[in-house]
Amino acid sequence: MRRRWAGMVAAAAGLVVACAGRPDAAATRAALMAADRAFAEAAARRGAEGWTSYFEVDARQFHARGVSIGTDSIRAVMTRVFADTTQRLLWHPVRAVAAASGELGYTIGRWESRALGKDGRWTADGSGNYVTIWRRQPDGSWKVSVDIGNADPVAVPPAKP
Repeated sequence: MRRRWAGMVAAAAGLVVACAGRPDAAATRAALMAADRAFAEAAARRGAEGWTSYFEVDARQFHARGVSIGTDSIRAVMTRVFADTTQRLLWHPVRAVAAASGELGYTIGRWESRALGKDGRWTADGSGNYVTIWRRQPDGSWKVSVDIGNADPVAVPPAKP
């Protein structure tokens, strides 16, 4: 009886230690949401440099023209995108999911592009969804490992008979 009790106590202690070492899932999801919002803010303030600063060196960015691999390639594409001062790219995360280890996660969100009209007003000219896969860095920060987006379908008027 004593051995059985000692075994149960040891098993319970092991479970407590294992759970104590596991990251708080809600805190990890909150950190991912915050990282994605900070990413959007950095891109809005600093353009391509702000955008690129959130990517891992060997990250992948999937876009309409293919895939860019590595920060140099991503910077080259996004420098052209941000050079057009009559266009703006905005986004916001709506959900975050984190691995139990707390080392990897992803955010899902909505993006919108806006164009500056001749009247000086910004109007939406495109929108869609994205998923961004994040990896926790040794310093505790989050960097983008993979970024993928797609555009909402464009409403096409029916053909005239």
